[in-house]
Formats: sequence, C-alpha cells, structure tokens
Amino acid sequence: MKKFTTITRTDTITREEWLEHRQAGIGGSDASIIMNQNNYKSRFSLWAEKTNTVGSDSGAGPAAQWGNDLELVVAKRFAADYNKRVVAWPYLLQSTEHPFMLANLDFLIVDYATFDEFPEGEVTVHNSDEAPGGVSGILEIKTTGIAARGNARGWANGQVPLAYEYQGRHYAAVTGWENVTFACLIGGEGLVVRERTYRDNADLIEEEQAFWECVESGTYVEVDGSDSTANTISKMYPESNDDEVIEASEAFLTMLEQYTDAKATQLIAEEEAKYWKNAIELAIGTAEAVTFNGDIVLTYKSNKVSNVLDTKALKEAHPEICATFTKERKGARVLRIKNQKEGD
Repeated sequence: MKKFTTITRTDTITREEWLEHRQAGIGGSDASIIMNQNNYKSRFSLWAEKTNTVGSDSGAGPAAQWGNDLELVVAKRFAADYNKRVVAWPYLLQSTEHPFMLANLDFLIVDYATFDEFPEGEVTVHNSDEAPGGVSGILEIKTTGIAARGNARGWANGQVPLAYEYQGRHYAAVTGWENVTFACLIGGEGLVVRERTYRDNADLIEEEQAFWECVESGTYVEVDGSDSTANTISKMYPESNDDEVIEASEAFLTMLEQYTDAKATQLIAEEEAKYWKNAIELAIGTAEAVTFNGDIVLTYKSNKVSNVLDTKALKEAHPEICATFTKERKGARVLRIKNQKEGD
C-alpha cells in the first residue's frame, strides 16, 4: 500500500510558495525541534510559526546557503565514489496515514534501472509524479565546517548528529523507505557516509501528532528556558498596553513562586562562583598563565588596548551631530516583582 502522495514539484515553485506548503504540516527539519533535540529553535517557537502567531524565520545563514549550493556537488561525488544510482525526485510528499507529515527528500538511491534510465555512478532527475522503481533508500546530503566551525564531532566514530537522525526517521515514516544514507562533506576531512535503517518510528509519530493537534487547536505547547522561546514571546508581546491589568490565578501565583525560588538559587550560585573567581584571580596576581606538572591549567591575559567612542563627550561638544545620528529605540519590557529589592 502506498504510504504517501505528491503535493507539488519543488523545483518549479517560488521559495515563498514552498514555505507556504511547509507551513501546512511538519517537515523533516521540524522533527528534531519537536523532539527537543535542536540547538537553534524550540518547540514553542516552531508552534508560534506554524500557527502564524509570529512570522516564519525563513532566512538562511551562510552555512545553510553553502549547504544548498553544494548539495548536488556532494551527491555527484557520493554517486561516483560508491557507484550508486542517485536520483533527484523534486516533489514535496505527504503521508496518507498522517497528512500533517511532509517530506522534501534530497535524493533517492535505486537498485536497478530500466533501459539505463538511471546510470550507475551518476545523479539523474526523475520528473514523474510517480516514484521511480527499485528505490532502495533515501540519500540525505549534509555539509559541516564549510562556512562556519560546524559539528564534525557529531559525525565521529560512525555517528550521525541526533537532529539528522530524527530527520531521517521522519522521512522513513512518511515514505516507508526505511534505509537512509547520510553523505556529509566535512571541512578539512572530506566525505563521510553513514547508513541507517529506521523501522520503528511510533514514538516520533506520536509526538508529532500531539504537536500538530496543538497547532490546529491553537493550544500553547509547553515553554522552556531557551533563548529561542524568550525571543518568540518578545515578538508576540513586544509592548505593554497602558492601564491593562490582569488578576492573578492560583496557578499564576505558583509560577511566580517557582520563578522567585529559582532566581534566589541562581543568585546564591552566582555569589559562590564570584567568590571562587576572586580567590583565583588574587592567587594569580600578574601572571598570564597557570601550569600544573608542565601543563597549562588556565590563562589570564590582558586583552589588547582598544579605542571606544566617548558618546557623552561627543554629545556635550557636538550635540547637533549626535541629534543627526540619533534614532528612537523602543524600550524592552522588564519583569519586576513587587515587594522585592532591586536586583532580586
């Protein structure tokens, strides 16, 4: 039984149209976010984007742009080095059993080709909306350490970074093709290849379904302590409304108590850390490094002298210049709890 259907070609639509299609479901790159295994975006931030509560963060940084540019290059190298029939199938796929699950695959690997339709050692394109025959698995192309420091360590000792594992599991769940090959170009190392088989993805499907139910109902998913969530909430409520006051519930007071207790614990830990830092700096004196048995334990060097703009003096001497280059900046919202000293 076919597990998916095709929605649209991905190479003939605009980026805006592609993002609109992705907004209507959960894609492979969303899986690690939903499973709380993504370093860049939280579940709450993804929920806010999927519900159109905030705008989608669709901008791609240099590393992602290089990854896109090198995708075909890496696929061709993999096909040639491993003598594989690699097929680009530029369609957005949708699970028939779980329609909220979408897949935009990089490439497919096929075992055989009718009339040499897909030659060995090459990358070819399949233009039909029906899947090619003889598919043996999915090929995902990755790059790291090309335009940024990257995560070469995540590929060491036969590993695949956990975020990509969830992406592969998501694609296997959508398509039914259980074998996923990851080919990653690592800066300074070259091409590494990892093969995985994902048969049991019930836990991932369950989490994604629960998340999507929250999206459809507009019910908040649980917040966390990440910067991603904090930034999203700031976008949702950038300014306070004059004279708007809400009455606290018992649940709110419990949250407030938990927050103040955590802040108190944090302050105690910070004071203790400052104590030991002061003691260490006093012991170091003017030395720039500390060694033990010939090995450097720490360094404590002075930064280079730098020049800074004295804005106060400039404003006093040339107020008209300061006025010309001054712009309004909205004030940030500050959480202040009453009956506590400033700084608590």
